[in-house]
Amino acid sequence: MENKKNKKQKRIIIILFILGIMLTIGGGVLTYLSSPNYVSKVAFKQFSKKATELIESRIETGLEDNYKKTSNIKIALNSDYFQALASMNPSYATISKILKNLSNTENNITMIQDKDKKKMFFNLDSKLSGQSLINTKYLVENATAYYSIDGVTNTYVNNGNNNYFESLNSSTTTNENIKYIIGKVTEALSSNLKEDYLSQSYTDKYKVITITLTEENQVNYMNGVLAELKKDKRANQILTGYNANFSNVKITEKDVQGTGTVKINIYLDKVLPQAKKYELELKNKNKLTYFKEGEKEIVEIKTGEEKAILEITTEGNKKEINIKDSNNTPVGTITISKTDTNYDLVANITDDETKLEFGYNHQITNLKKGNSYDSKSTVTLKITSQNMIILDGTIIVTGQTTSDTTINEDTSTSVLASSLTGTQTELLQQKIALTMLSLMS
Repeated sequence: MENKKNKKQKRIIIILFILGIMLTIGGGVLTYLSSPNYVSKVAFKQFSKKATELIESRIETGLEDNYKKTSNIKIALNSDYFQALASMNPSYATISKILKNLSNTENNITMIQDKDKKKMFFNLDSKLSGQSLINTKYLVENATAYYSIDGVTNTYVNNGNNNYFESLNSSTTTNENIKYIIGKVTEALSSNLKEDYLSQSYTDKYKVITITLTEENQVNYMNGVLAELKKDKRANQILTGYNANFSNVKITEKDVQGTGTVKINIYLDKVLPQAKKYELELKNKNKLTYFKEGEKEIVEIKTGEEKAILEITTEGNKKEINIKDSNNTPVGTITISKTDTNYDLVANITDDETKLEFGYNHQITNLKKGNSYDSKSTVTLKITSQNMIILDGTIIVTGQTTSDTTINEDTSTSVLASSLTGTQTELLQQKIALTMLSLMS
């Protein structure tokens, strides 16, 4: 009997001992999971995940990397406000004329990319009332960039090496490269986050993890991120494709001068290491806050003493954003809806006596995956104040995309950019000036 009692006591002691170890380890794990370093890294991963989801949500047409897209842009803008001002003060006539002339332009764009042959072509041909306004071409082939501007250069100008296609091959796509960069930037942001930048504090409701970046810290931090991207072969290759000078890119004190100290606050539940709210603090009391309230996402934008509150609700493929001012008074709504082939945004915002009506619609039709599709993008804008139209109009972009990647451009007579004479540089400046003058007269 005594022996059984002793065995029972020993089992209790062992169980308590194991339980103590588990609590100790559990406490250590919870402490680690709510540590500034860990929480910051998780936050970066969450934002990276959101960005990647946006990339993946785009419709796959099969023509992301090898395509020919021809687009036509039509602009129709008018303003009773500037017309009235122009009748009283000639200095306002310029704005009125620009709006009128833009509405009389015919703009055609051709974009061709052949990933396999590593060739790219871009052409903008803009006419005003049937007369040529500007016609410019840009070409990449044999890892070399060329450009020409009608009325300025008689032939193509060789602008030197271009590494855009070095990051694209048969096993990679533009979307994959973008997602890879997002992942690498996230890793670099996490690994370069020094303990000196991190601190923690407490409020009545939350444990707060704060990332503080002074202007000096911003320089060091961003250069650390850039250094990691340059070390990674694929990341360096991709970014060099977009910027040939990427290996020499460096952030200086001048680049961040005036930004002041930036703070990122992550609010955690005191009991469980779960982020409840994110906050970005900028100088001059400017602040951006994000949190969830039930099924709603809340974004608060504070500028000085003014504040706008965005309440976001999501139902299926539709988002509705209700906007309120500092007094919690409704001032407008934004509705976003999308399907596989259609994206639609409608905004109606009223502030005092000014009303903004904005719409954007993009749709893809006649999709034959990997072969062709048609597209149409429409922007509508109307701003009124005191019953007068400040600006009203539409911009419509219609396009057709096909798998034809034929590029027939002759660069045999091209000249080196370094050989351009002062006269040609002056001609370019004159062309820009004449283009602007045509729009203003």
